[in-house]
Amino acid sequence: MSDDPMVEEFFSEVNDKYYPQVMEGLEMLESDDVAEGIEILSRPLHTIKGVTGFMAGFEPASHFTHKIEDFLKKVQGGEVESTSENLILLSRGINMIFQVLEQLRDDTVDEEEQEELLALITEASASGQSEETVSGAGVDVESRDDVTIIRVKDPRVHQEPQYKPIISAILFIEPGDSILVDLSQVLTFGSTAWGALASMGSTFKVAACNLSPDAKQTLYTWGFDDTIAVYPDEETYFTTH
Repeated sequence: MSDDPMVEEFFSEVNDKYYPQVMEGLEMLESDDVAEGIEILSRPLHTIKGVTGFMAGFEPASHFTHKIEDFLKKVQGGEVESTSENLILLSRGINMIFQVLEQLRDDTVDEEEQEELLALITEASASGQSEETVSGAGVDVESRDDVTIIRVKDPRVHQEPQYKPIISAILFIEPGDSILVDLSQVLTFGSTAWGALASMGSTFKVAACNLSPDAKQTLYTWGFDDTIAVYPDEETYFTTH
C-alpha cells in the first residue's frame, strides 16, 4: 500500500498537518484546557475518519477513528466525565489512531491492542452516567431442563445496582447447578460486572448467551471466558450442553 500515490499523499498530510494539530490539542488536554483541546482535536479526527473510509485497505482505521471520535464527543458533551483517567484514555486512543495508520501501511496490524483499548473506552462510556441515572432493571428467572435461565433486562450493566440482581438470583440456586445468563437485551456488560459473575464460577456452572459484540469483547479482553462458557444463543446451549 505504501506505493499508492493516494496513500503517500495522505500520509504527507497526516505528518505535515493533522499530527501537529492533534499534538496541540493533546497538550491542551494535559493543561486542563479541555474544551479548547477537544475543539482542536475534533477537526483532524473527523477528516482522518472520512478520508480513510474511502482508501482501500484503510477502512479499519476509519472504524477505529470513529469510535475514538465518539468517545471524544461524549467527553465534550459531558456524557462522560472529564476525569484525569478518562482524559488519559482519550489521549491514548487518539495516539493509537496514528499507530493504526502506520500498522495498516506496513501490514502489521495489532488488533488485540485495539480491542483492549476499545473495551476500556466502552466501560468508561457506560460508567460515565451520573449516580442518579444508574438503576437496575432487574432480571427474569425461569427453569428449563434443570438449568436456571437468568434473563438480564438492563441494556447497560456496569455498576452494582445493575449487576446485583443477577448475583442475587444466582444465590437462590443450589450450589453446583447450571446457570445460563441470557444477555439478549444487553448492549454493554462491564468488566466489574463480568468479574462479579465469574466469581460465581467456583460454586455454579455458569454460561452466557446472546452476547453483544461489546459485551463479548470485554469478556475476552479480561479473560473471564476461562470461567464463563459462551454460547451464541439459548438453543445452541441446550443442544450442546
